[in-house]
Amino acid sequence: MTQMKHQFKFNPLATAILTLLCGSSISSYAESTIPASTVDNQKMKDSIQEAYPGQQFFEQYYVDKSAPEAQQRQGQNLGSAYCKGTWITPISPETKAVDPDNATSTVTADYGHYDPNGDSVLEGNVLIDQQGRQIRADKITIDQTQTYANAQGRVQMAQSGLLAQSDQINYNLKTQQGDLNNSFYISEEQHAHGRADKIARTSENIVVMNNATYSTCPPDEKPTWKIQADKITLNKETGRGETRGTKLYVKEVPVLAVPYFNFPIDDRRTTGVLTPSFGFSNDGGVELAVPVYLNLAPNYDATITPRYIGNRGPMLEGEFRYLTENFGSGMIWGGYLASDSEYNDKDRKDLHLLHNWQINNQFSTNLEYNYASDKDYFADLNNNPNSKTDLNLRRAWELNYKNGIPGLKAQLKVEDFLTLDDTVADKDRPYARLPQFLLNYKTGDAQGLQFEFDHDTAYFKKDMSATSLANNDSYEPSGTRIYNDFSVRYNYRNPWSFVIPEVSLRNVNTFYDKDTVNTLNQTSTSSENQSVTVPEFTLDTGLTFEKEGKYLQTITPRAFYAYAPYKNQNGHPNFDSATASINYDQLFSPRRFYGHDRLEDNNFLSLGLSYSLFDEIGLERLKTSVGQSFYFEDRRVRLDNESDQFDTERHTGPVLSVSSQLSQNFTLGANSAWMANGDNAQRDVQLYYTGNQGNLYNVGYFYRKDIPNRQDQYDQVVASFIQPVSNNWRIMGHAQYDLDNNVAREYLLGVNYEACCWGISVYGRSYYNDLDNVNDDSVKPKRAIMAEISLKGLGGFNNKLSSLLESRILGFNKINQSWTQR
Repeated sequence: MTQMKHQFKFNPLATAILTLLCGSSISSYAESTIPASTVDNQKMKDSIQEAYPGQQFFEQYYVDKSAPEAQQRQGQNLGSAYCKGTWITPISPETKAVDPDNATSTVTADYGHYDPNGDSVLEGNVLIDQQGRQIRADKITIDQTQTYANAQGRVQMAQSGLLAQSDQINYNLKTQQGDLNNSFYISEEQHAHGRADKIARTSENIVVMNNATYSTCPPDEKPTWKIQADKITLNKETGRGETRGTKLYVKEVPVLAVPYFNFPIDDRRTTGVLTPSFGFSNDGGVELAVPVYLNLAPNYDATITPRYIGNRGPMLEGEFRYLTENFGSGMIWGGYLASDSEYNDKDRKDLHLLHNWQINNQFSTNLEYNYASDKDYFADLNNNPNSKTDLNLRRAWELNYKNGIPGLKAQLKVEDFLTLDDTVADKDRPYARLPQFLLNYKTGDAQGLQFEFDHDTAYFKKDMSATSLANNDSYEPSGTRIYNDFSVRYNYRNPWSFVIPEVSLRNVNTFYDKDTVNTLNQTSTSSENQSVTVPEFTLDTGLTFEKEGKYLQTITPRAFYAYAPYKNQNGHPNFDSATASINYDQLFSPRRFYGHDRLEDNNFLSLGLSYSLFDEIGLERLKTSVGQSFYFEDRRVRLDNESDQFDTERHTGPVLSVSSQLSQNFTLGANSAWMANGDNAQRDVQLYYTGNQGNLYNVGYFYRKDIPNRQDQYDQVVASFIQPVSNNWRIMGHAQYDLDNNVAREYLLGVNYEACCWGISVYGRSYYNDLDNVNDDSVKPKRAIMAEISLKGLGGFNNKLSSLLESRILGFNKINQSWTQR
């Protein structure tokens, strides 16, 4: 008998199958609702011959990454670098399916019979095809009343990277209820597969699965891990899933059991328990935290984290996020630990607030508040490895203006600081700005005549202790400072030269507040206000010479002259200024100080020479710059009103900067500055290498000479590395060594293993609090041993190591991505 293909519309039957299958696969969590089973004797024999359940089905769609069908996906969704194969389903994840209610189904079969008075049948290679969706079966039957549908014989459904198989589906078209047994599924995008003994669609929105599994491990081996649940209920209406009797298996051995778990199956935010975290440290002991997410409203939520630290006791942390319709967004977070037994039974706490509001295209505002009970809080209790202890916690409100009047930017802010270390002297604590107004206006031609105006008005306030008030030498005044700077420059540039003359007029006015005036009048005859005006002239000029050939070479000589007359500013307060650092670019700036408390006197000339060498592929093989400043007068304006030898020297020492891209993988950088007497003031050398096999090496040396009132001593070596030792193993480390104090400020050593569906990292770390005096015998380093386990496709128990390395190893993100996704 010769069979023929028939094409015809059969929407009731297609709707039955598609509603059952597609309706239960709305989200990535519902893939396991798609079925597969074996019913006849021949298929039972095939099942017995399989090495694992569903072998024939899974291996049909798990292909080598070098296969043409895998390459056609252009590297998308190809899975972990350590998987030899990848899932390729008939319809790619990028193909979106139309709504079954609105789609037209084209049905193809070897045989089709429609009986309005009895059962209608499609038989032999049945294919129901819609845009972005396919269903295959050996036989499909629908009853006379158009109520019950039955599909038999390896029923498969493919849609948007999802593929499922079942040998039989029974479905009630009117109640939209049905069930299927022994189901297998594949999710290409999640690189996952699994099975369920029974799947029942109990209503339009609820699917119940019994004895269901989930894993991202390759199908051709016993899974390294899998999740198995006695019962999974998926509720499309609420967007939540519930599991009961859930177990995590590692190599078929149950290692974790969760009686009940609630999880999301779509993008809606819902209340539930998040992934717990655990760790160990030498001062805290064993730690466990269980965050609970609270979806309070569509525009605000909270996370409450009960936390237990073995040696310290219970702690509570919280975070509240909010989004307003017209007033911006923000978050509030903090923590509380009562009677810390490792900290003299003191209560430990912190509180933070951050709010941002883009009012319109021109105005924006932000608010920041930070509080901590002590200087050791963040080192002892903060879970974030990227957190760095700041001595002074900022509290500020800012109102910003830009993008309105062309060339105009402005800011109004109120700023204060909380100094965490009570032993810090008042003179070393920062001033509060109550408030400060900043304005910059630039207009004219960037290639011609240009005008610029800078303005800074601030009221600086510092609350002084009784000791400081009694000690006149350490008294810190408070008051208002008004700074104005009006400049005119002409920018002349062409391909081979530039000449930029500039004339400016600068003014600083200081008005002491009442408390300061009363105190100063008791001890001296200081004026209640002070005013200084200084004109200034600068000329910046240079030439560029190029030579083309196999390599492109450029030489740029540069000369910079600055003149400003001396105005006596002895006794003027220093609210927020500091001496500028020494580097090549600083040679060509008239500003010796950062801040607006002093108007520099200048009469100097800086000369510099830069050389660059570019190869044929554009790498800058060599860039070197050397320069020096020559003074025609002593510098008489000082921050601390005390002269030193540097203010009377006729010239600086040479300043040198060198960098080189020795290859696409190897970069070298070095900087050095000498004083006039030949002593080296500072130097640093950095080497950076990234290999093509996921290896990375960084070495840096940084030195700063102790120059009183100018820069503090600093002498440290920093090194880090990542080195693969096999296809799956790599070791990594970071060290920061203080040569001044002969102590390791921080060191970290870890090992990482990556497999197709899982990974593990174990590392040890020793470090000091940033604010600790390492020479104090009572100060001991903090030590921790941590483990990070990642079950790919499910999530990780801990993500601290990656965050830690990201902040300490230059280039870690790029290397880590190439290692895990090659």
